[in-house]
Amino acid sequence: MAKQYNKQKSLTPQEYIRSKARKLPIGKCYMTTDWEKCGEGIALVTRIHPQGTFTIGIYLIDTFCLGVKESRWKFSIDNYELEEVIRDFERCNFSKVSYKEVHNLIYGSVAFAEEVGIQPNKSFELTRYILEEDTEDIPLIEYNYGKGGKHFLCAKDKIELSEYIPKLKKALGDDFLFSLPMMEEPKRGDEYIDNKTTDAILSTMNYLKNQPKIQEEKYSFINPEFPSKLEVKHKWLADMLYSPDNSIYMNDNDLEKILSVTHDELRKDLENIILYETGQTCNSISEEKWNNEYYSVLLHCILLLGEIGDKNSLNIILLTLCQNSDFFDFHFGDITNEVYIPTLYKLGKQHLDDFMHYMQIPGLYSFARINISGAIALLGNREPERRKDVIEWFRTLLNFYDGKLDTCQSCDGLLIGMMTEHLLDLHATELLPELKILYDTGLVDEECCGDFDEISREMKRHKSSLHSNYKLNINERYKELKRWIN
Repeated sequence: MAKQYNKQKSLTPQEYIRSKARKLPIGKCYMTTDWEKCGEGIALVTRIHPQGTFTIGIYLIDTFCLGVKESRWKFSIDNYELEEVIRDFERCNFSKVSYKEVHNLIYGSVAFAEEVGIQPNKSFELTRYILEEDTEDIPLIEYNYGKGGKHFLCAKDKIELSEYIPKLKKALGDDFLFSLPMMEEPKRGDEYIDNKTTDAILSTMNYLKNQPKIQEEKYSFINPEFPSKLEVKHKWLADMLYSPDNSIYMNDNDLEKILSVTHDELRKDLENIILYETGQTCNSISEEKWNNEYYSVLLHCILLLGEIGDKNSLNIILLTLCQNSDFFDFHFGDITNEVYIPTLYKLGKQHLDDFMHYMQIPGLYSFARINISGAIALLGNREPERRKDVIEWFRTLLNFYDGKLDTCQSCDGLLIGMMTEHLLDLHATELLPELKILYDTGLVDEECCGDFDEISREMKRHKSSLHSNYKLNINERYKELKRWIN
């Protein structure tokens, strides 16, 4: 199990899609309704992650000739972002369909194109893994391809025409149709292709392809000197935490034994392990470490310190959140939020000034900072009587970030975009004026939650329960992490 987790935690989204997407349940599927008339359509397939997010494949299909012309993917997005994607396609007459319909249309188009030597767009090498394999397990649906049974190349320009005409001639001689946008009628046929829908589809695909790149804050934190030798009072504790057998899970009996230690002694040993292990991996991580069997000693220490609940541990937890992206990829992979947010909530909910100080430190990693925002949002959702404190904390922070996005000083557009998700969850309409100032700069990553008008509309109607996503009891936290990882 440890080796399996090590592989998962270091997977890129592309590697995850290739190796694991087909193991995820298929969710809702959509298709444009007028593909039979114009020969082009968009299909959307969703896969549901255990934590309720979605990986989606979007396929631009040419049923007349070219098969899969282009495809895109989005990895592990939330339901709000999925709905935004679907809304973007509504002008293309999207409708919900069964997976078998989408599957047959995509693979049938691919097979029709391959008859004349035309392969799917290179992007399909990855996005096909969001689809099921094309086997007899999927019921067959017969669709009509081409125009009147003939391959019909609707080229967008002369360059595309010259690219595919030789393939068609080699395979079919002259027994095919082709068209350019300025032609009143297709050659060798009497059907006219309506390019209006095609233009809308290509425009939407280009939108996904050409999203502006948001500048990220440059990591520049300088670490203190860490201990070069591990010193603990209870050696058995370190042995247990470092054991590969406990790489991602601690059973209830072992937890009971650990928590029976005098809490002050236990806290000091856990903090010493954190300082030593952080020092070993804060600057660089050797290839040998990456390839070794994974043990999540920091995971255990952070969960256990959260259970002890001593505020004195907060500064050490915050120090680990000052590390670089490799540190988080190596130690936590894609479960960073699940490890940190409940512990930060338990240790720091009475010490919001410490969180504010951390958020104002320059040169930190935004995916680390967002754990603080998540802990503050968790406080606002779990303890409604603290909502005023939470709103004012966020207000102070947003005002502090005003004027700093252009230089990425202590923040960047990605951080503000991700933080907006927490504000949406809090239904924090009080903070819309402060958010608008930041979004008006054009420097916030709108892929996270959309543009400001969309956020404003959603915040006024949307209210969810972030606190239900996190367990606080340590036994439940371990079980939830085990379930989430498996």
